[in-house]
Amino acid sequence: MSSEHAVVFMYPLQGHIIPTFNLAKKLAAKGVVVTLVCTHSCHARIIKSNNGRDPFADYATRAGLDIRSALVSDGLPLHFDRSLNDHEFINSLLYNMESHVQEFLRDLQPKEPPISCIVADTFFVWPRRIANKFEIPYVSFWTESVMVFLINYNWDLLIKNGHHPFTGNEGELINYIPGAPALKLTDLPSYLQESDVSTSLHTLIRQAFQSARTADWIVSNTVDELESRTVEELQLQSGIPFLSVGPLLPSSFLENGNRDNEMGSSMWAESDCRSWLDGKAEHSVIYVSFGSFAHVSKAQIHEMAMGLLRSKRPFIWVLRPDIVASNVQDILPEGFLEEMKEQGLVVEWLSQLDVLSHSSVGGFLTHCGWNSIVESLWLGLPMLAFPLTADQYTNCRLIVEEWGVAMRLGESSRSLNNMRSTLVQSEEITASIMHFMDIDREERTKIRLNAERVGEVMKKAMLNGGSSLQNLDLFVEQLKARDRCTP
Repeated sequence: MSSEHAVVFMYPLQGHIIPTFNLAKKLAAKGVVVTLVCTHSCHARIIKSNNGRDPFADYATRAGLDIRSALVSDGLPLHFDRSLNDHEFINSLLYNMESHVQEFLRDLQPKEPPISCIVADTFFVWPRRIANKFEIPYVSFWTESVMVFLINYNWDLLIKNGHHPFTGNEGELINYIPGAPALKLTDLPSYLQESDVSTSLHTLIRQAFQSARTADWIVSNTVDELESRTVEELQLQSGIPFLSVGPLLPSSFLENGNRDNEMGSSMWAESDCRSWLDGKAEHSVIYVSFGSFAHVSKAQIHEMAMGLLRSKRPFIWVLRPDIVASNVQDILPEGFLEEMKEQGLVVEWLSQLDVLSHSSVGGFLTHCGWNSIVESLWLGLPMLAFPLTADQYTNCRLIVEEWGVAMRLGESSRSLNNMRSTLVQSEEITASIMHFMDIDREERTKIRLNAERVGEVMKKAMLNGGSSLQNLDLFVEQLKARDRCTP
């Protein structure tokens, strides 16, 4: 058995759990013992959505890998509604969770094998303090695009140049971040578009990046060839090994294009839509999802519903139960479900990879979450971009303007304030969908070819000798060398 032992902490949000679990699998497959740590609340929801089965333990048993599941409190009661009370949730991650992590590691430390490192999501605020206390290396795991990391890393430049808190013209160019193209306000993460920067979220992100600046390694869910300039700049600025090991997709999917032998790690029960898709023409269906985190107003949901309906295009639409708020029900227009039943399918959650890889799906109307982008590009699928919050604005800039693999929903980019004050009307949504799904349009053909090209770059990175596999091997070798040097 290997002496290397990584304690991997999953950030308690769905979009972070998926790549972290996949990273844990890859480390374990390299012979590293992994203790995979989930919060009690997330674990309970995942178990419930999988009919009482634990996907983490199930995978470890079937794959024959040494992945040891463990639980830690996030500082809140198990059944506290974190979605509805995000301020309290963030404050608990800021101020309460650290003591529970410390207690957990104190109990784990005497056990075999010795802890070689902690791997913690970049958005945790406590990793450096914890690593120092237990005298173990700290790996910051970044689950988003490197461009977003670079912007956050240079937060102080935004302050120095008067762009944070934002009070100026939305059209002003931000052209002073080394390694980044000239950006507009609308290209920044949503929390950097705010005029009020005193929130608990701003405190959390600032503290998290102060911790990340002191990491021993930064490991990222991206591909060097896609963000090479940004990776090089961050390596230069930070002096920290920055290792791209993505795309972090399920092992079975990378190998044979399906997940049939893997349980999902979702916090919502997954619907199986494959039989519905089987009856649709090739590339005819538009898949619509706003991800696992963003909230959307009921009024905007109504506009989207009517826009989809009037497009006359077949669609699958994921509407998770708390998409507006966990205490708001009946969010669709009256009569919509009856009117659209021959055209579309609305579900609470599903296996996104299963749907995106189906031959009948021709495009993805996406909120521009990083997992969704990575999955879509792996499959060479064009995207219709509708960013809502957080990193999604920067990701939208990447996929539309830098890589040319997506169209915007509507004619122009919108700032966070625009999205809050003005609905994207159903007429604009209908026109965008019809334009996007018209396979005879030259623009769509170009976008599809670009998406396929980027997908091939990703696949090459995951082949033997590819950059991502080399980086993962390098990390494991460096971890072993560090262990050998430790008395």
